[in-house]
Amino acid sequence: MLATVGGVTYAWFTFNSATNVEPMSSTVSSSEIALMISNDPAGEFGIECALPQSVKGDLQPLSTADLERFYRGSGQNRQGITVTYRDATDLVEQDTIHGEVYLKSLDNPCNVYLYRPGMNFGEDAQMLAALRLGMRITTVNGTNTYIFALNDMGSTAGASSRQTTARTDVVVSSISGSGTPNYVEDPAREMGSYFAVPPTSVNERPKPGNAILCSLEADEVAKVEYWLYMEGCDAQCVNAAQDRAVSLQLSFAGTRVTE
Repeated sequence: MLATVGGVTYAWFTFNSATNVEPMSSTVSSSEIALMISNDPAGEFGIECALPQSVKGDLQPLSTADLERFYRGSGQNRQGITVTYRDATDLVEQDTIHGEVYLKSLDNPCNVYLYRPGMNFGEDAQMLAALRLGMRITTVNGTNTYIFALNDMGSTAGASSRQTTARTDVVVSSISGSGTPNYVEDPAREMGSYFAVPPTSVNERPKPGNAILCSLEADEVAKVEYWLYMEGCDAQCVNAAQDRAVSLQLSFAGTRVTE
């Protein structure tokens, strides 16, 4: 991905080969049978399912503020700062891992959380630092959009960093006709607040976390659309992230609303 700026050619971000991905599965805590999962809203619900997804190309750096529009850097200045972008929303299906699953609350209402023991994004520090997990959860009460950093999923110590934007801790929310970016504060939040508390014995079930992903009525089905992508404005999204392996396993837990 090369661009000419001021008569000099720069490589904003390059991949010598693919960033390897290992798509896996999605689960709900077997300790809480009120919450079930499926990759087909009209299909059979259980405590696990395969993750349907499009992985048509390599993970490439994109930037988004809302999971609606995605942008890719197209030019840098002599200081290595990205100064122009182009709309890359049409590349999402090949440059991210994108899919959807469905959650159902059986018989009773429940609050839904992420479940740390069943989640997996690999163990590579550089990738955990550069990756984002986007989620759009639609229930009868509306749609919640989340963008999560993955720092809670492992150690990111030692990850290489380099500032490639004029401001730090930002993402691209829109661009002008000439490609000049409009930056906004990085909306990524830490996952930890959304984790259910794991049970301490076989007779217990997960306990509520600090923040709820969504609430479901009895027998309601919610759509969970997800994106795993590299945030191109992240200081750790640099060439050091080439040839790294990532995995994807999602997990959820439900607690009864009365708790």
